[in-house]
Amino acid sequence: MMTVIHIMDDQDELQIGFSDIEKYHGRLALMAVAVAFRAQQAAFKELFGDRVPQRKEIKIISGHAGPGFRDSFEFVTRALTRGQYTVDVQYPQGQYDPHRPQAYAFVISTLAGDAVEVVLKESFLPAVFYDYLKKGREGTMTDAEQEQFRQLKLSLSEQALALPQDELLDVRRIS
Repeated sequence: MMTVIHIMDDQDELQIGFSDIEKYHGRLALMAVAVAFRAQQAAFKELFGDRVPQRKEIKIISGHAGPGFRDSFEFVTRALTRGQYTVDVQYPQGQYDPHRPQAYAFVISTLAGDAVEVVLKESFLPAVFYDYLKKGREGTMTDAEQEQFRQLKLSLSEQALALPQDELLDVRRIS
């Protein structure tokens, strides 16, 4: 797996590693940070091949409203800052959470209209992950459950970074 994302910021080529985004985001939603990191790698490869993309040419639709996904996409592309980041929790692909609408799917596109849909594999997140999320929203998680959830998110982030792309993500060009 490539350990960095290369992206142009005008004339400067940046090399952004997962650890850079982790420093920005913190450890709250590391699984989401890792999945978004890998989603960007996959989308950029599909959209740009070996060419390093310009931040300013990238637009993102995220099916998930969580801060880990948002922060990963923002750190790499600055799409939120540039007004090119949209959240659509009703996006039809990647609707795995049994407790609420929230899609683990992302459309990464160029301003010229080329687009790639990246969807997290349904089998990646265990059912207990969604149950922990629900308890967290309700404020009913015990201290022990909070620690178990923290450990689960850490483990899932490590898996997301280590798995071959085709075992983690479904990637398809949509335009």
